[in-house]
Amino acid sequence: MPAGIGLAHVGRLVSIAKELKNNNVEIVFGSGSDATALIKREGFTSHPIYEFSREIYDKKIKKNNFFVYNRHNFLMFVKDELALYRKVRPDLIVYDTKPTVRVSSQIAGIPVVSITNVDATSYYDYEKIAFPLQTTLGRYLPKKMMSVLRREYGKKFLKIVGKRAIPLMIMAAMMRIIPALIQLGYKPNKDPFQLFLGDLTLIADVPEFRPIRKLPPKVKIIGPVFWDGPNRLPKWHKELDKKENIIYVTASGTGDKEVFLKILKFLKASPYTIVATTGNTLKPGEVDIKYENLLLTDYLPGDYILKRAKLIIFPGGNASCYQALSYGVPQICTPLHIDQEDNANQLERLGTGLILNPYKGFKKELFLRCIKKILMKTSYKENSLKLQKILSNYNGVKKAAGEIKDMIDRINR
Repeated sequence: MPAGIGLAHVGRLVSIAKELKNNNVEIVFGSGSDATALIKREGFTSHPIYEFSREIYDKKIKKNNFFVYNRHNFLMFVKDELALYRKVRPDLIVYDTKPTVRVSSQIAGIPVVSITNVDATSYYDYEKIAFPLQTTLGRYLPKKMMSVLRREYGKKFLKIVGKRAIPLMIMAAMMRIIPALIQLGYKPNKDPFQLFLGDLTLIADVPEFRPIRKLPPKVKIIGPVFWDGPNRLPKWHKELDKKENIIYVTASGTGDKEVFLKILKFLKASPYTIVATTGNTLKPGEVDIKYENLLLTDYLPGDYILKRAKLIIFPGGNASCYQALSYGVPQICTPLHIDQEDNANQLERLGTGLILNPYKGFKKELFLRCIKKILMKTSYKENSLKLQKILSNYNGVKKAAGEIKDMIDRINR
C-alpha cells in the first residue's frame, strides 16, 4: 500500500511488486484514486481505499504542515484498510510511508513490511547533514536573519536544532491522532517514527547519500528503488536522437504547477533542447507554453531520457535524486518542502547539483546562471559519475523482493 499522492512511493511498490510477481507471489494493491491508474497500467489489481486528495497535499504537506492526520481521517484510513484485509486476506502487507497501515496491520494480526527512507526513522544521522533551512525558517525569516543562520555558527546551531525539531514535530502531529489510537486499542511507544517501522523495515537509501546510524537487525538497507516510468514513448521521441544539449525538466509526482511553468518560461529562447514531463502534478494540456525547442509529455522512462540529458531540473524528490545519480546526471533542485530540501542538500553536499529557492529570488537571470555553472564546471558531472559508481553496487528492487519473499516463506512454513 503506497502513499497515493507521492508518485515515488507508488512507483517503488510497483517496481518491487513486478519482481515479486516474477517469483510467483500474488500481488494485490490498495490505493487511492491518484495511484490507481498507474498501478492498473502496470498490470496489477488495485482496490480503492481512502486517500488524501491533491488539495490536501498542496495546502498542507507541501507547506511542511505535519498536522495532516486527525482523529477522524485516521480512523477512516484504518477502517478502509481493515475492510480490504478482510476481503483479500493477505499473508503479508507491504506499505510505503503510509503510517495508518502500521496500526491496521497490528489490529488485523498480519505481519507487515515497511519500505521507507532513513529520514522517516530515528536512524538518520542529523549530525552529518545540513538543516533544511529554506523550506522551513527561510520562508518566514528576514534576509538578515537568514544570512546569520548560513554562517558557520548558524549552521552548527541548526544542526543541534534539527536533530530535535523534526522528531518533536512528528510527536506533535501524533498527539492529534492519540484519541484515534486509543479508540483502536493501539499502544504507542516512545519512538516518534514508530508508524513508519514494520515488523521488517527496508531502507531505500544508501549511507553515502543519506548518513545512517547503526541499524538493528529488523531494519535493513536495500538501496534506492525507483519506478522507471511507462515504456511508451511520445511521437516526438525520434526528434530527440538528432538533438544535443538536452535539459530534462520534470514536475514529478508532487511538484508545483506554477514553478514548473515558470521554469519552462525561463528556458524559452535558451540554446538548449528542453524535454519536460508533467508527472501527475498537472496534465500536458495545462501547459500553454510552446516553443520550437520544447518537447512535452506526461511521463518518460528514466532509462530513455537520462541517458541523453546533460542536466535534470526537478523539485528534489528522493526517487528522482537517485535516478539522476544512477545515470551520472547533474541536478538543479527547486525544493518545495522539507523532505525535498533534505534530498537537495545531500546533492549539494556531494557536489553533484545546486539548490534554487522557488519561493524567494527565483529570477530568470539567476536560474540561467546556475544552468551555465553546472554545465561549464566539470566537477558536477565528475561527482555525479562517482555516485553512479557507488549506486551500481546496489539493486534495491531485487534486495527488497528477496527480503519480502523470505518473510513470506517463513510465514507459510
